[in-house]
Amino acid sequence: MAHIQQKPYLIDSIIGNGRILAALTKNGELVRAFWPTIDYAQHVNRFWAGIRVNGSPIAWLSGDRFTHEHGYLPDTNIVRTVARTRDFPVEVETTDYVVPDEDVIVRHYRVTNTGGDTIETDLVCVSDFQMEESPLYQSVLYDEQAQAIAHYRRSCWAMVGGQTAPFGFQVGNVEAHLDERRFEGGAVTLGSDAAQVWTSVIPAGGHAVFTIYIAFGKNRREAGERLARVRQAAHWQLLARTERHAAEFLARGRQVVTGDERLDALYRRSLLVFSLMADAVYGGLIAAPEFDPFYTRCGGYGYCWGRDAGYITVAIDKAGYPDIGRRFYRWAMRAQEADGSWDHRHYMNGDLAPSWGYQADEPASILWGMWQHFRITQDEAFLRECWPSMRRGADHLLATIDPDTGCPRASIDLWEERFGQHTYSSAAVAAALLAAAEAARQLGEAELAEQYGAAGERIRGVVETLYNPEKQSWYRGIRLHISRQEFERRKAAGEPVRMIVDRHGYTRYVADFDPVVDASLLGLSYPFELFDAHHPLVVQTAEAVRRYCTQPEVGGIRRYENDHYAGGNPWVLCTLWSALEANRRGEADKVREALEWVLANQTATGLLPEQVDKEKGGPAWVVPLTWSHAMYVLTILEHYGSL
Repeated sequence: MAHIQQKPYLIDSIIGNGRILAALTKNGELVRAFWPTIDYAQHVNRFWAGIRVNGSPIAWLSGDRFTHEHGYLPDTNIVRTVARTRDFPVEVETTDYVVPDEDVIVRHYRVTNTGGDTIETDLVCVSDFQMEESPLYQSVLYDEQAQAIAHYRRSCWAMVGGQTAPFGFQVGNVEAHLDERRFEGGAVTLGSDAAQVWTSVIPAGGHAVFTIYIAFGKNRREAGERLARVRQAAHWQLLARTERHAAEFLARGRQVVTGDERLDALYRRSLLVFSLMADAVYGGLIAAPEFDPFYTRCGGYGYCWGRDAGYITVAIDKAGYPDIGRRFYRWAMRAQEADGSWDHRHYMNGDLAPSWGYQADEPASILWGMWQHFRITQDEAFLRECWPSMRRGADHLLATIDPDTGCPRASIDLWEERFGQHTYSSAAVAAALLAAAEAARQLGEAELAEQYGAAGERIRGVVETLYNPEKQSWYRGIRLHISRQEFERRKAAGEPVRMIVDRHGYTRYVADFDPVVDASLLGLSYPFELFDAHHPLVVQTAEAVRRYCTQPEVGGIRRYENDHYAGGNPWVLCTLWSALEANRRGEADKVREALEWVLANQTATGLLPEQVDKEKGGPAWVVPLTWSHAMYVLTILEHYGSL
């Protein structure tokens, strides 16, 4: 069992406490558990639970012998899965959650005898953990004092134990002993798999409960002490503590009542998602729980992007959680590069994550967001704390301006697919410089306010000229780097192209204009406010986005025309982006249409995906995407209760 298990890309629910982030499928299988931060490391290779009734072979609860009901307890981060089968007269209810103030996952099983005779039932748990995401140098032992299985590698320990001592256990070589009721015990071995079994006699109509804990720690003592502490409380006490924590989190947020409980429930679920996706150790904001660590179909999502975070922190701040916003911006100040920039993306501890190039919108989004935080909170003391970082960031952006075009120098676009001088990136940089000017003015730095403000206005003026009358939309960008083949095709068609030699002496092929209609062009109005929502070019571009980017049949807005990523599906955040921009013109019908579409395409558990399947509808690709939830919260707040 030590080989690496293929994990599903789509998951159905997440639980956590800001240090642990765990993912489950709709059949109740625990497939991932990140600790000590929500991005690293992921320790679960396999965690299976099954039942043995009256000596039968094990029936795995997540298997296809069972039907499943899966969902959150309302307004909590507690997940309940009910498994039923025709093979045995039993119903198994599993309740999964993470204790708020302990780094412990709780898996509580309630096995009900639905038949007319007494049954003897075993609960079998197989834990195959590859600590620190490594198949190498693993070890597993049975801790006699803790009466639990311990998986460990270096300074990462996971102790798996029940409320009581197991009826039997197995250390290593589990598959060879699954048909033995008590297994064969053991002490310690090299490897990653282990098993435990607990047993109960259940009368007709009665039930038995088994509570399993997964306690994490940086060493054996810490994990064991955590396990001992949670064992001192009854399951219902831990459950009540977790319910109360969620209730208190929601209560201190901004209350919104739209008159439609479907919208309100998703708003509350989005706030709870924020509580799970905000790292409690360092303060970063994760884009999504990582689901593709080998980069088999994408470049990974378990990181913090300044681009996403700019939108997410505004949503969090407006929703009433400025403490999360402050923690993020303190994280950002620590992660800032010496030259004042923020690179592509980062781990929660601030280290630079795997990257494919500088994006101008990343540092711009963080600077813009710092000013938005002040606008929302009016916390001048924190603005002063941010100011040295803002000044370095603004100076960095000034240094990137291309004197030939007046736009920021070429970089990767926000969708991380092409290299050029992109209109959205230019708008983000202009907005960041204008924000830095406002901050300078607020803090009495008049000379810097003039310098940054003038630079932002110059970029605004350049952006306004980048209009494509053929598509009645702004160009997506200029100076787009293309392949030689595309260069030759465009040249033959009479389109403006050029060859340039970069500083290393390589010839690059460049198209003067990128005419593709892109949803990000909405950013010139929302959120960056370079132009009023009623500006003729804003209105025309918004209509062009709907005309060229709406997905036939299932609806929703694609990122851009002829998008191919992950099948070319419509995106939740792009659809809500269109709604947010339309809302500023009072186009309530477009807002409601987008919200209905989002409601129809959320997961059964109320999580928002990145994309929606273009052929059959429903969630596609990443679940949940924090940026999707941020755009939803912003839509609700701005449409039903704007600040």
